[in-house]
Amino acid sequence: MPTVLVLEEAHVFIKRSKDRVDDDSIDPADVCRQIFERIAREGRKFGLGLVLSSQRPSELSPTVLSQCNTFLLHRLVNDRDQELVSKLIPDNLGGLLNELPSLPTGEAILMGWAAPIPVQVTMNRLTDDQRPQSDDPKFWDVWIGEEEREVDWETLIVEWIEEG
Repeated sequence: MPTVLVLEEAHVFIKRSKDRVDDDSIDPADVCRQIFERIAREGRKFGLGLVLSSQRPSELSPTVLSQCNTFLLHRLVNDRDQELVSKLIPDNLGGLLNELPSLPTGEAILMGWAAPIPVQVTMNRLTDDQRPQSDDPKFWDVWIGEEEREVDWETLIVEWIEEG
């Protein structure tokens, strides 16, 4: 049965390889990267596909990126990320990528197998009941006292003492 594995924040799991000094130790990040590189290279013959989501494409394994055939690029402001993306498309289409740093929320550039030429697309807006409840914490409001923060101080102190 065909299966698609969706990996959010892929740069955390599929980091670009770094030169290591100590070859005797096992680095869990290296093992994780190697597993996903193998899935990217060989997964299709077993009916396994990958959808990767990352805000930092320049930190992803080049091996995995080379196996991706379609890219949906939202706003990218980091120079290294923009440089990596510019290498993915022919020079004559590079002008479209100039829009990356200023793309509004909900806008993206679709390119690769799913789009014969890069095209700017608009994401469908979800209704409030369909949207994930992932609002950023209201640090400022808590800090200045506009919102009460419930803290069980006794439990917190006991945990700190036990950690020692």
